Amino acid sequence: MKSVHVRLIQIACLALLTSLTLSGCSNGEETATQPPSSPQEKVTNVALSTVVRQDIQETFTLPGTLEAWEDLTLAAEMAGPVRWIGPKEGDRLKKGEAILRIDPERREAELARDQIEFELQQKHLERRRTLFERELVSQQEFEDARKTFEQAQAQLRLSKVALDKSTLRSPVDGILDRLLVDRGEYVSDGDPAAVVMQVNRLRALVDVPEKEIQGLAVGGKARIFAAPVRGESGPGLDGEIIHLSYGADPATRTYLAKIAVDNSTEALRPGMIVQVGFTRRELTQVIAVPLYALVDRDGVKVVYIEEGGKALLRPVKVGPIVGNLAVIEEGLAPGEHLIVKGQYLVKDGASVLEEGK
Repeated sequence: MKSVHVRLIQIACLALLTSLTLSGCSNGEETATQPPSSPQEKVTNVALSTVVRQDIQETFTLPGTLEAWEDLTLAAEMAGPVRWIGPKEGDRLKKGEAILRIDPERREAELARDQIEFELQQKHLERRRTLFERELVSQQEFEDARKTFEQAQAQLRLSKVALDKSTLRSPVDGILDRLLVDRGEYVSDGDPAAVVMQVNRLRALVDVPEKEIQGLAVGGKARIFAAPVRGESGPGLDGEIIHLSYGADPATRTYLAKIAVDNSTEALRPGMIVQVGFTRRELTQVIAVPLYALVDRDGVKVVYIEEGGKALLRPVKVGPIVGNLAVIEEGLAPGEHLIVKGQYLVKDGASVLEEGK
């Protein structure tokens, strides 16, 4: 009897073990046959720029050399010793300001002598006129007195001119660049005495290549930049074309252009090498995009715009290239959002997100 109970217990345990095994296998099969979850769509971060119409200029730059608007070597207008020198080299001069004087004492003495002679002859002429009107002197005596007076008058004018010429004056507002004589030195008529430069205006001399000369005209604008020594050259100064040569230099095949430069700030100096910017042409109210925004797809130029969080491919017709901008003649409209960063990482219809949002 006892063996029967043991046998029944063994059978029950075996049945329970079989049931657990089948249950475990069934659960494993169900897990393996569940479909995999779909992967999350990739979103690319991009930078956007709003498309607008704008005016742009196509420019070119050429090297040039500056010269003073007036570079004057002043000569002594009479002979004599230099008695006085006022300003020093490098001093600023006003128009008409005295620079030096040549033997002024002698000229002043001669002027005083001739002034006395003039007054004497003037009185003598008046007496002769009165006597002539009373018929107490002859016509010849009156004419002789008048000629003597006129000679004295002419001599007085010469003395005044000589005194004025004894002082060397600056003919322009400028800078006393060099003194060529010393105090006490004897100079002859015509000897160089001083160099004065007018530098509030300058001239830039530029050799223009044949292919560019047709686009320039007298009265056209230019921009002058100092050749940079370190870093940027600065904002530049305004200039105006005042001369274009008609004949080319036979050696270089270039045409000389002269540009008037407003140098009222005196930021530039004669003799400096500068860069002169000219406008080749102006484009008004065009759509232009950075060159790097263009993508080449099988030989076709395209851009990507963002619309509703998607990147949309847009074929475009590219016009003139101006600097780092490409003029778009067809394919873009103002107000659209152009992808300017990340455009090489997206495809048509891909999800995008603007940086910083």
